[in-house]
Amino acid sequence: MVNKAVGKKLAQVNIVLLGKGNVGNAWLSLFEEQKARYADTVIVNLIAVANSTKYLLNLAGLSVDEFNEFSKNSVSGNLSGLTEKVTQANLDNIVIIDVTASQDITLSYPEFAALGWNIISANKIPGTVSSERYKRLISLLKTNACYWGINATVGAALPIQSSLVELIQAGDRILSISGVFSGSLSYLLVNYDGKTSFTDLIKQARDAGFTEPDPRDDLSGADVQKKLLILARLAGYIINLDDIDVKPLLPETFLEGSLADFWGKKDQIDSYMAETFANAAQQNQKLVYQAKVSFVDKVALTSVSLTSLPSSNAVTQLSPTDNVFTLKTDFYNENPLIIRGPGAGAIVTATAVNIDLNKFVTQLAISNETSNHNKN
Repeated sequence: MVNKAVGKKLAQVNIVLLGKGNVGNAWLSLFEEQKARYADTVIVNLIAVANSTKYLLNLAGLSVDEFNEFSKNSVSGNLSGLTEKVTQANLDNIVIIDVTASQDITLSYPEFAALGWNIISANKIPGTVSSERYKRLISLLKTNACYWGINATVGAALPIQSSLVELIQAGDRILSISGVFSGSLSYLLVNYDGKTSFTDLIKQARDAGFTEPDPRDDLSGADVQKKLLILARLAGYIINLDDIDVKPLLPETFLEGSLADFWGKKDQIDSYMAETFANAAQQNQKLVYQAKVSFVDKVALTSVSLTSLPSSNAVTQLSPTDNVFTLKTDFYNENPLIIRGPGAGAIVTATAVNIDLNKFVTQLAISNETSNHNKN
């Protein structure tokens, strides 16, 4: 397409959105405004929206009315069928936006990279596969000059990944990363006063959408474990999930069995948390679910667990759903770099996706401008 006002040909970005849940819908609500911001530099089209069983495809670009009526306009089909149709269209600058938590979509990442497609992920699984699979994916992406944005995988829109990468590129050395990486668990512990029922608080968090439908998915610490792995790998340490020592927020015995069994342990859970809270309060400390990795020589020492820290510690001074990341580096040693803010919620996660999209669009616009200039 040619921008008539300045007589230059604009590059076109073709987006495929995978995921039609809370984050996917939040991203769609922002799309038209975001698209308008790029109008003078890059043409951005949303060509497909898909969930696990259906997809909506318009190679010329979906209208707001089309994707707002997804249920009515979509057709039954899987990712393989959608990939085939998009491949056959032979479009340039395809960007897959993955806002799922799907293992199946993760398995398709090498195919996306082999096709030369760019990827923006809110899905944490691709960044936490085995080190062998991770290295192969990174190699494929580099070989095919694909962009992979992962800002939304940790800390929502907080600039933790970019800060890590840019400090390392500037010659800094990361000594340790610690903090509270779960907005869900932050919500629980910030609101808990040692008197109210902790299980009732979990139910409130679940009903407000701050935890998974089965809150044990959050309480297990597995999500925090994945986030710590992603940050460790960005720091240059290719470790695996099994290398990270994780202790759940609640003892394993409380998490075993069915979800009904879990709720049936209300009295034991409430008693345990009240005692744990009281022990911390006696020492003028607060409970936090902390993740930490320290880099010693070529070894990454990791831990994820419920702990108590002095009330003066920045990690304890949070608002509900906040994340906080403390980076200790050669440059930020005696006075560590602290990044804090909302780390949970559909809109902030969708914003993180758009931060990555903006980086890709900016790079493409510069490359296209250079190409147009050289042709003239």
